[in-house]
Amino acid sequence: MSIDGLTLYLTTLEIKALIGGRIDKVQQPGKDELLIGVRAHGENHKLLLSASAAHARAQLTWLKRTNPAEAPTFCMLLRRRLIGGTILSIEQPNLDRVLVITIEAQNDLGDRVAFQLIAELMGKHSNIILVNEHGLIIDAIRRIGIDMSQVRIVLPGAKYELPPQQSKLNPLEASEADFAEALSGAIRTDKALVGRFYGLSPSMASMLISELGEAAELHKFYQKLSIGECSPTVLLNKFDEPIGVLPFAPKGEHIKSAVSISQALDEYYAQHDVFEHMHKKTSSVRRVLKNNIERCERKIGIYNESLGSDKLIEQSRLCGELITANMHVLKTGMDKAALLNYYLDPPNYMEIKLEPRFSPGENAQRYYKRYQKLKSARDMASDRRAKALEELDYLEGQLDNLDKCTAEAELNELIDELKAQGYIMREKMREKQRKQPETKPMRYVSSDGIEICVGKNNRQNDNLTLRFADGEDIWLHTKNIPGSHVLIKSDGEAPNQTLIEAGHLAAYFSKARGGENVPVDYTPRKHIKKPSGSKPGMVIYSTNKTIFITPDEAVVKRLKRME
Repeated sequence: MSIDGLTLYLTTLEIKALIGGRIDKVQQPGKDELLIGVRAHGENHKLLLSASAAHARAQLTWLKRTNPAEAPTFCMLLRRRLIGGTILSIEQPNLDRVLVITIEAQNDLGDRVAFQLIAELMGKHSNIILVNEHGLIIDAIRRIGIDMSQVRIVLPGAKYELPPQQSKLNPLEASEADFAEALSGAIRTDKALVGRFYGLSPSMASMLISELGEAAELHKFYQKLSIGECSPTVLLNKFDEPIGVLPFAPKGEHIKSAVSISQALDEYYAQHDVFEHMHKKTSSVRRVLKNNIERCERKIGIYNESLGSDKLIEQSRLCGELITANMHVLKTGMDKAALLNYYLDPPNYMEIKLEPRFSPGENAQRYYKRYQKLKSARDMASDRRAKALEELDYLEGQLDNLDKCTAEAELNELIDELKAQGYIMREKMREKQRKQPETKPMRYVSSDGIEICVGKNNRQNDNLTLRFADGEDIWLHTKNIPGSHVLIKSDGEAPNQTLIEAGHLAAYFSKARGGENVPVDYTPRKHIKKPSGSKPGMVIYSTNKTIFITPDEAVVKRLKRME
């Protein structure tokens, strides 16, 4: 959800509380994100500017963010230029998705001059640019050269120009007649609003039309906005998860009110920023796993071809035997011979190719050698295919575990395991790193009040099953499908409802999440064993029963999570 001009206008009103404040901290938690600490009116504030293609925005924030060990170059530049500076003004030209922050700070000569920090929040074209007192670009969080854009360049030393303006009206200054004219005769009134007025995304225009509809109501809405009157609202899905932010409370929608637009954005992005961060962090690991999965599948295909050569193997043995049995009628120089195949009922003649330069005995030996070679290759292929299938199962399980990573510590555990298994190269450590505490499985409470634990990676799965579980606890796992280890802390037979809910967790947190009638095996923990030398997360079990579950996200979301 990238911010539109309307939502930016409301966050700008909140950000203007920083005017007169002193910048005392600049951080860059992500490659396209700035966090600026400001001391204003006796309080500390955090201003977030994000140039993310998917989540570009400007807002006050109260969320904590993790900073890299070494500050990026652009962050170091802003610290040198802006720390100690005073915010003079904060403007949003033409209700567009541009925020201009003017800051008085010292230049290289020690003079107090006005810098501008400009956030252009325009989807994939988003940027954050520092401009000096002469209107020249000092640097940007994303440099744009002439090879990247022929419309405008964003490079140090270039003259800064605002993004190209469109011929639209400012809705805050528009009359009721302007709105009426825009809507009159329009087939798609939401598109008509977007084409006529600044600051509206298609989704926001659609919501406004649905909620307000008429020109008079739209005019009244914008008149209230012009003096800062709005109803910040978080739009929720059926699982109470934030899916959008609005400056009004739509009727008939599942919503939650917020104190301010910035707080509503914080609630929305608390989950979505983590998801985007983890997506970026996991992309390289995902590529390693998929490459190795493709390698395994190719190997299994080759082994399958070798295993399908039984007919050729048997034919080579038979040719050798028939040549040996008919040695007295064969001579050197023959290129073929019709020999009686006494294995057939009734016996019949079979044509066998011969190599003329070899004697009958040598031809027989050549067929016997081919037989032994093909048989050895088949036996080897059978063994190697079994190992490749085991490796494929492991890799697909790790790919499934990767999707469950919601914290960096969990991802690091998975990466450490892949390094130990040789799929990712170990870096040469310059200094000894501190050992990180182990992550914990997910914990739920069933409808019967019984604890259910779910592993999110192989380390958690092994700890949960082999160390944490008691002998009579019920263990569940999808049958022959990569997935989480699930444990019912029941100390004996679990109630049927708890068993069904645990089955939903096992199926949902597996590769078969989108399937139907997924088989889920369950058995007491005492029947679980880990084979010697097996890979992490690998166990075998016996005396199990099976239930069939169609994974339902609603069932999983309704279960109470334990911290």
